[in-house]
Amino acid sequence: FITFRHTLSFPLVHPSLSNDRPNTQTPLPQAPTPLSASQFRTMPAVSSTSEGVSPPLHPAPQRVGVSPPSTLPPFLIDYVGGVLGGISVTVVGHPFDTVKVRLQTALSGSYTSTLDCIKQTYRHSGLAGFYAGVTSPILGQMWFRAGSFASFHYISSLLPPPSPEEKYTYLLLSGALTGAVITPLETPIDVVKTKLQVLNLSYPPPRPRPYSDASTCARFLLDKYGKRGLFHGQTGTLVRNVPANAVFFPVNEILKDRCVSFRGYGSVGEMRTWERVVCGGAAGFCYWVGTCPLDCVKSQMMMTRQSDVPRPSSVYAFWLETARGMYR
Repeated sequence: FITFRHTLSFPLVHPSLSNDRPNTQTPLPQAPTPLSASQFRTMPAVSSTSEGVSPPLHPAPQRVGVSPPSTLPPFLIDYVGGVLGGISVTVVGHPFDTVKVRLQTALSGSYTSTLDCIKQTYRHSGLAGFYAGVTSPILGQMWFRAGSFASFHYISSLLPPPSPEEKYTYLLLSGALTGAVITPLETPIDVVKTKLQVLNLSYPPPRPRPYSDASTCARFLLDKYGKRGLFHGQTGTLVRNVPANAVFFPVNEILKDRCVSFRGYGSVGEMRTWERVVCGGAAGFCYWVGTCPLDCVKSQMMMTRQSDVPRPSSVYAFWLETARGMYR
């Protein structure tokens, strides 16, 4: 998302650029090199032009421009960047997510390691097994990624301007609120994805399967459990999203600020694409390292059949019981 959004938004160029970066400022003309006596004698005579003036010996360097600033509204930039970023992150990351979910939800002893899970998945389902349930996230991520960053920017704009000392505290607060806002968008995507990723474990052959793809899975959940079927385990998503996004957005901004200072840029807009990718990737690493246990509980909640879960006394009872069961 960071890469595509930076491409769509207008470029800001630093005055001191390397040769591979365009400069938007007209360089000052340099003084001509003095001619020697022999060069002066052999210099051709002045010829007239249509304006009556001959071309200068040392023409001023031509201005090298950049593409004009984008006229797209910020929301559209967030949306288009979210669509492209969502597709990219799903195509690249879904096989890893499939392995993660299977390790999180499998019975103890099913896999001896991550490599063993990869081998068993490939042996039983081939390459397609790693993309089980990919339809749900590839469609949902178009909205989720755009909604995530658009919500963050909107929430940040509602808060009063912070002082320099309060900047990162405000980013943490904006990130936490963003995690809560996007939870209803993300939960149905995760529920369908998780059900399909563990389909072989929930309904091993030759047991008949009630669904085979994202659309039939969503229809099955709606027919059997109603709307709440698509929001099964939403508490787990909320408990994970709030601290995860409270970490991701501040870390991403802190790293970008440090990059601007270290590289001598005038603003974040002058950062190169690969620098933004590195900052976003490091922030994503922090996102997962701190919340992986919470994500395990969330996956286990979504994998559990709703008919096997007694109606909880509170919205957090199911989450607590799942966490205790995994700990034991």
